[in-house]
Amino acid sequence: MSFELLVLDLDGVVLDHAMRIDPALETGLRRAMARGGSAFLRRIFTPQEAAYARARRPTMLLHLAGRFAAKEAVIKALSQIDPRHVPTMSQVEVRNDRLGRPRVVLHHRGRARRVQIHISLSHVDTVAVASAIAIG
Repeated sequence: MSFELLVLDLDGVVLDHAMRIDPALETGLRRAMARGGSAFLRRIFTPQEAAYARARRPTMLLHLAGRFAAKEAVIKALSQIDPRHVPTMSQVEVRNDRLGRPRVVLHHRGRARRVQIHISLSHVDTVAVASAIAIG
């Protein structure tokens, strides 16, 4: 599920803003990991993201699902702003700041311009959801 937000300025010019919301199911991630194993984890998550989830052993899959949803939302939002420079899953990293708030780090050198990204993650039971707003 995705939604796009376009904001008009007073002159009627469309600004470069995009918003996406993506869910991820713990069961879907479990199946993907069963099929792809550690290669899947390395392809999708950075070592820091995997370590973050492993440190939360009882809810590891749910934390990975949240980061997976965030990466999907970020990639989709960025693709609306500049479809020629879309990062891969492994080039989008979700980190927490010192207060525990999620932040995005892009390891994508192909971006032609600076983009500001805001994300929010949430999870309950076996479902994670993330939203991303990209402003460029």
